[in-house]
Amino acid sequence: MVLSESRVSTGIPKLDMMLGGGLIQGGTHLISGETGTGKTVLSLQFLLQGLMQDETCVYVSLDEKIERVLDGARSLGWDLWSYYRTGTLFPVEARIDSAELKKRGKESSSFLRLIPETAKARGIARTVLDPISALAPGIGDEFFVREYLREVIMHFEGLGSTLVLTCDIPSGSSGLSRYGFEEFLASGIVVMGLMERQGRLMRTMHIRKMRWSPMDPRVYVFDIRPQEGIVVSKPLEELQQPTSQRGVF
Repeated sequence: MVLSESRVSTGIPKLDMMLGGGLIQGGTHLISGETGTGKTVLSLQFLLQGLMQDETCVYVSLDEKIERVLDGARSLGWDLWSYYRTGTLFPVEARIDSAELKKRGKESSSFLRLIPETAKARGIARTVLDPISALAPGIGDEFFVREYLREVIMHFEGLGSTLVLTCDIPSGSSGLSRYGFEEFLASGIVVMGLMERQGRLMRTMHIRKMRWSPMDPRVYVFDIRPQEGIVVSKPLEELQQPTSQRGVF
């Protein structure tokens, strides 16, 4: 599929800059990191940016109750329920049955059938699958999983939707994904992490991959703040310099 070079804002200005202008419209992007790094917050901020522009958005929760996700967003001051009521946000709660996948193969349509036809008729601008690592549970066949994930991704790209996949990776892992090949299906990869500095944990992010873009590959520190969500601050390298060289932070 030939992708447009048009860009879609993540709702995080500094991250858009790091990405070389934002996400690629109609492309697939992987948000990878350990538990607790802020992947779901980033994905919801991406959707909120679209919702504020009256775009139709789909959020697919693959391992948590939708009510918990939308209620959790309220702690940041984001009322996503209002967009659900007005019909621009389509939250979907999906539980993938590994037995059905094994029996019917990648042609199993139980997951894709959950996407409302109303949303498709409006034109889905943005989609989040959270987390992609729960999409093919208990399947040991690498070729099957790769082709199944490819089919799901191509389905949403075929709708013209800009797709964000979140992916949990085990603590201490050097990998970028749970299955080992999601990164090859994505146009861009944002890696989120946690590190300890002077007795406190800091959240970090960097761009590992962004096709056709002059991306900024440096590791940045970020915070999660009420109303604002993710706020990216300085590159980590600046914080590691002696105080006399970097000034007050």
